[in-house]
Amino acid sequence: MSTVDVFGCPVTAEPTEVDALSAAMIDYLTMAPGLDRHFDTLEQGGPMGRTMLAQMLIQSHRPEMATRASELVATVAHQAADLSDRERGHLTATERWTDGDLQGTIDGFGDVLEVYPTDVLAFRTRYQLQFTTGQLDAMLAGVRDARAAWPEDLPLHSLLAGHEAFCLEELGEYQAAETFGRRGVERNPHDLWAIHAVAHVLEMQERREEGASWIAERDVVLEMAGGFRGHLWWHQAIQLWALGRADEVLDLYDRRVYPSGSSEGLDLSNAISLLVRLEIAGVGVGERWQQLIEPATARHGRHSHPFNDTHYALALARAGDDERLDAHLESMAIWSRGTSSSAEVLRVVGLETARGLAAYGAGRYQEAAAALRPVAGETWRLGGSHAQRQVYKKVLSAALARS
Repeated sequence: MSTVDVFGCPVTAEPTEVDALSAAMIDYLTMAPGLDRHFDTLEQGGPMGRTMLAQMLIQSHRPEMATRASELVATVAHQAADLSDRERGHLTATERWTDGDLQGTIDGFGDVLEVYPTDVLAFRTRYQLQFTTGQLDAMLAGVRDARAAWPEDLPLHSLLAGHEAFCLEELGEYQAAETFGRRGVERNPHDLWAIHAVAHVLEMQERREEGASWIAERDVVLEMAGGFRGHLWWHQAIQLWALGRADEVLDLYDRRVYPSGSSEGLDLSNAISLLVRLEIAGVGVGERWQQLIEPATARHGRHSHPFNDTHYALALARAGDDERLDAHLESMAIWSRGTSSSAEVLRVVGLETARGLAAYGAGRYQEAAAALRPVAGETWRLGGSHAQRQVYKKVLSAALARS
């Protein structure tokens, strides 16, 4: 049975399945808490639900989840003759994603959006992949295309302001970025991406007190939010760190940035970059590095997110677990011999960055500087924002100062 979802895009499913799919899409796009509660419903639903679930699982960058995603894609592929053009487009893009072809995936979602410009799932996923691969101008163009095509009453239309704000911030257009970001928050105080975009502007402009307060004033909103809230608290902690308020940073780290032993990639990169900043400033962090050993090895064998993998190398070195560090670096080297986009990034910049961070973590500062300095201009390829990638510069500066 063919019908349409809440965004006006065709879905081959019963009406109740479409309602469940629409609810999952809204929660996914708004970074709501407890997304995994939708997993069983998506898997038991129609082909669009299973394809969406595969997309969500791929983004975990975990070997077992990648296998499950490939299985879901294969199941949907068996139904290819019964799929709508939109569903077939999502399937094609997701198949390319499971193969590690990020540009092919981006192009595939672009093909979907040519026909179904209100497909917000294709829009958001392409946006994130363009960010990961440093295609900032294309990100901004995609947002502006959506602004022209989406009717004002489309659910989540207000999120476009925050999406445009973040593009502008990463392109260095801070005044316009702040305007769009604040507009997004005014329209929807729970818009985490718009809150995030303004936080980036305040960080890049070194507006420290204002930046710390921007997040602190939204504690109630963040307490109700999903896992992305930890990254926003990380932004607050970075501002507090720059203000020299180390005790507050450690308290925020323990309570909100990394309170639960999470193995989620963003949580770990938040924790690792914050701990090394504290140590560079001469602040002791106790046994916190040791608490990251198990989580940092959860993705061993799959290195489709080079930004995170470089961070894990630093954590394992600081924790003094040489055996797992060696295994991690060797696993990255093996992955780099492949044909995927992430393998190329590892060859160009990821492996040397990871080795340099590991050397720094082990106290071999000359070796760290020798590895990090030649690739410093290429770290944008690793993914992450300007604010996140500052950790590479800070570690290199610290290594040079201690050499």
